[in-house]
Amino acid sequence: MTRVDFYQLNPKQHNSDRVVCQLCQKAYDKNQKTLLLTQSSQQTAYLEEQLWIFDEDSFLPHDSDFKGESNAFLSPILIHNQPDPQGERQLLINLSLSIPFYFAQFERVIELVTEDNKKSAREHYAFYKERGYPLNHHTL
Repeated sequence: MTRVDFYQLNPKQHNSDRVVCQLCQKAYDKNQKTLLLTQSSQQTAYLEEQLWIFDEDSFLPHDSDFKGESNAFLSPILIHNQPDPQGERQLLINLSLSIPFYFAQFERVIELVTEDNKKSAREHYAFYKERGYPLNHHTL
């Protein structure tokens, strides 16, 4: 069953974009294929740039282009805002304001809770809880 983790960010201590990059780095280090689901193409482009510059000493292979199932190379981190998971992936980092219909195919889902999305995060939490998914809450 999919495990769902909520990370509540203290805005005085953590920048959400940096936390997203750190989560992607951890997933990559553990060889987990990741889908970073964004709210818009603008957010996709912004986070793609952030993954290039967030740490001088690391390289996070990522892509925002759709390659399709037939492509031999599946980028470890896919960033997009389309309702399509694009291949088998273990981790979904959901930055979208909605829960994608395919979330249960992932081993783990991460939802960030910020000052800007508390209402939708509460709705997401209730959705997962009503369906019996294991929930974890982390305060950063």
